Amino acid sequence: MKYLIAIAGVLAFLGAGCVAPVEPDTSGGDPTTGAPVVETDVTLPLSGDGPVGYLPVYKRFGEFFDDRFVGYHTGEDAEVPPDDDPLPPIPVLAVADGTVAYLSHVSGFGGVVILQHEFDGESIQTLYGHLDLDSTTLRTGDVVAKGQVMAILGEDKSEDTDGERRHLHFAVYRGAEVRLQGYVSSPVELDAWINPQDFFAEHGVTRPDPDLAEHDDVLSARDLLWYPSPTRRDVPLAHAAYGELDFEMPADWDVEYIPSLDALNLYEVSGAGTARERSKMLIRYFDANDFQTLSTVDVISTETVSVGVEDYDARRYEIVKKSGIEDFTDQPAWRNAQHVVTDFRAEAGFSRFYVVAANPDLDPAVYQGILDSIGADFFSA
Repeated sequence: MKYLIAIAGVLAFLGAGCVAPVEPDTSGGDPTTGAPVVETDVTLPLSGDGPVGYLPVYKRFGEFFDDRFVGYHTGEDAEVPPDDDPLPPIPVLAVADGTVAYLSHVSGFGGVVILQHEFDGESIQTLYGHLDLDSTTLRTGDVVAKGQVMAILGEDKSEDTDGERRHLHFAVYRGAEVRLQGYVSSPVELDAWINPQDFFAEHGVTRPDPDLAEHDDVLSARDLLWYPSPTRRDVPLAHAAYGELDFEMPADWDVEYIPSLDALNLYEVSGAGTARERSKMLIRYFDANDFQTLSTVDVISTETVSVGVEDYDARRYEIVKKSGIEDFTDQPAWRNAQHVVTDFRAEAGFSRFYVVAANPDLDPAVYQGILDSIGADFFSA
């Protein structure tokens, strides 16, 4: 299967993955491999030694969705292969020592466990959604240890997942109260939640980038970015404008689809706030006979360039929103400031143009590297 977007480890010059490395404890090692053993107070909720590792590659923290649920995602979803790829039961682990603060079935989640932890005198809760609670003997108030198996993941589209695909929804927040929101309606509400990527990095947990080749059925970005298909394989027509647009990006970025704009937001997976608040690039399109610019912006400069693997005809503009124009709706805030956009097309005449805008804080070399990697086979207007 062809990847729409190479999510992990594709641009060597763009640096490492999304979690900072940890200095290894060289006092000991794995007796079987000799590799250094790193002790942390936190572990991942799905073990890499099991049938599937912790692979949050679809619904990440702070992304906005408008499907069965509407709002900003409060955690990140760790995906597993679909049920037509048979797997044994998948154990879910306690990420740290703690106490069971909540255990019940919840609408939208199915089986839910919430653990309360103490880190340096601060109460932190971790939430695990879509569990088979019949597989656990835990009860509210029980003490659990880091790495302890709490339950197994619910089966695909079962009561344990509330009809959802088989996956783990993992979320983190401060405080001791029980919170059961998988989504919140505003960016301000998301401030009450912690990005799991930041939580793991703070506690020295590293994880390998997902090997796309080993998980083709579930990790194809074509399937994940356009998930509304219940089969995970059919690309809905509403997203067809990007159906064959290929490009590479840093390993610590991901892609959010913005339904109201029919646009792609490329953002950093770590950091607080929504995916749009962590935005680095925005991709849109239009159909026309020739290059054109918005009436809502002033063009500071124009340059004729070529981009992509086929040297597509392109124009690069330095633009800024006109004085008196309201901020652009549903777009990253940096779109209202002066920034660069590159428009390109594959053929002359009436055709599809893609508009690739860059956050003014983005390293120009990174921006150019992504533009150079672009390939497109679907340009029909």
